[in-house]
Amino acid sequence: MPSFLRFAIFASALLAVTLTGRGQGGWAPKPAAFPQPGYPAAIPATGITQPGLGLMQERMAVVDPDKKLSAGDQVTFEIMEDREGGLPRVVTATGELDVPPLGRVKVSGKTATEAAAEIKLALEKDYYYHATVRLNIDRVSPVQVRSGLVYLSGEVRVGGPQEIISGETLTLCNAILKAGGVSEWGNPEKVQLTRQKKEGGVETIVANYSKIIKDGDAKKDPVLQDGDRIFIPKIFWRWK
Repeated sequence: MPSFLRFAIFASALLAVTLTGRGQGGWAPKPAAFPQPGYPAAIPATGITQPGLGLMQERMAVVDPDKKLSAGDQVTFEIMEDREGGLPRVVTATGELDVPPLGRVKVSGKTATEAAAEIKLALEKDYYYHATVRLNIDRVSPVQVRSGLVYLSGEVRVGGPQEIISGETLTLCNAILKAGGVSEWGNPEKVQLTRQKKEGGVETIVANYSKIIKDGDAKKDPVLQDGDRIFIPKIFWRWK
């Protein structure tokens, strides 16, 4: 057989093998060095993928550091001197955090920085000479948890119960505003706030709603507690 014919047959066979290998998956493009949007992230050096890791990192990145802690929030608590690493914790329905060795500590309504500072002082008071406390918010609870109820009656436009949301502060003026304000025949200068005392009995506070709103003096605006009752009396005549 002529040599040129042998060469042609060999070249044709080699080309056929190459094309067959590519069609059967023997060749593939080099993967991208970085995960693309919408794909699971890979751990460097191992290449093992963790579905949802990219989404979790995105959620953690958008957590407001000044956000007030509330029930259901997931946090990581760490005392650096213990060298035990971070401890996952969830803020309870009562707004507390389990902090060893202190037990449950009230953290709702405070930022992570504020809560860490208070925990640090409590630890150094009885347990540590020096404590470096780290408290980070990992995930914000998507559900609002009720920590109490207050009741509005009298000359208010929308009477009835109002919820106190855990981690939020509800004041007398805010509750009246949420209820649509004082009605036309209501007396905003003698709003009565009735509260059960811890030691027993009832306490009544008279607040001037109009003056607090006009002056914007938050210190004179009572912070409501679970079970408080707000009553707006009626004015029987008007000079104007």
